[in-house]
Amino acid sequence: GAVRFTPSGELSAAHSPQPPGAGASFGPMGLPTEAALVGAGAVPGAILRFGVSEIAKQHNVGPAAILALNVVGSFALGSLAGNGAARRANLLLGVGFCGAFTTFSTFSVDTLTMLQRGQNSRAAAYVLCSNLLSIGAAAAGHRLTLPPPILRALRPPGG
Repeated sequence: GAVRFTPSGELSAAHSPQPPGAGASFGPMGLPTEAALVGAGAVPGAILRFGVSEIAKQHNVGPAAILALNVVGSFALGSLAGNGAARRANLLLGVGFCGAFTTFSTFSVDTLTMLQRGQNSRAAAYVLCSNLLSIGAAAAGHRLTLPPPILRALRPPGG
């Protein structure tokens, strides 16, 4: 099924379509609390990404480190989606931590730099690997956190 926000603001694996715009507004916690949760998750995510990036630069493996960060972050976010994380957990860990830990912008600049240096094959491999591995990691995280089929079958409708 698709990954979506429930009307109560929780992230879940959906098996039916959701009306347009449902779950898109701020939840019952209110904007200041939700923003604080995102910020509290973003700070350690950004610091960890910065540390890994700096170490990677020292060892001349920047793009490989960004690829690893994005794959790990995709797995983590897929895991949150797979277990239907509560809104607070999604804001703190998904939007905050994973949002700051992963970096599409650095991936984009790294790819552009490779292309400008004439490293077309390397850039193509980087784009392909980044997309396939990140999407695969998100799917694996999602799948590994879903309850076993027997438990899903025993769950009451709508529960």
